[in-house]
Amino acid sequence: MIMLADWHPDIIEFIISKMQNPRILRFLIENTNDETIKKLAKDKLKFTPLTERERAMYEGIVRYKDFPGFGGFNEEIIEEAEEKLRDGGIYAVHNPDFLTGANISVCLTKEFMEAVENDAEYELRFPYVEHYDQEEMRIYNEEWHKVGDVREWEKMGHEIRVYKKIKAKELWNLINICATYSAEPGIFFIDNANDMTNAKAYGQQVVATNPCGKIA
Repeated sequence: MIMLADWHPDIIEFIISKMQNPRILRFLIENTNDETIKKLAKDKLKFTPLTERERAMYEGIVRYKDFPGFGGFNEEIIEEAEEKLRDGGIYAVHNPDFLTGANISVCLTKEFMEAVENDAEYELRFPYVEHYDQEEMRIYNEEWHKVGDVREWEKMGHEIRVYKKIKAKELWNLINICATYSAEPGIFFIDNANDMTNAKAYGQQVVATNPCGKIA
């Protein structure tokens, strides 16, 4: 199980990382208003132009569209041939085996869900390590892994950097589209889990879960 918080600057790339359906990537490009989502979806796509031989083959298949029984080709094959001719090539996905064998999930915070409900912007942020002096970097290296939450880190007085602002609904829609068509990412309501866990009695908190413990 690999989990990443919704506030993390890499969250968009993380959500798209296991998408293996070129049509859905193209749908994201055409239907999102967020330029980062568009760019990362484009980067995931690989386009191979048709050769003359392939073009002739697909044109031959399409000609059977008006024949009774489609000349032995079913409707799906003819539609696929039409699509390839319309696109001028074949779309595939770069690195389709990336993270094969791993489950990925997004840790959703209360702040993010409130931003979704209010149609507000949401900040993707992380400790501003580029600005830390030697002493601050020492503290970061020794303490960040114990905290692991940019909200708590900021409350402790450490500087953070906002890498991007995104409409929360754009990020929420991205999660839902990818989950619908690739079964990932799952979602885990991290704040709710920590509100209700009995680990608090032992001075501990939930930071992740196994693949069967999340709400997907």
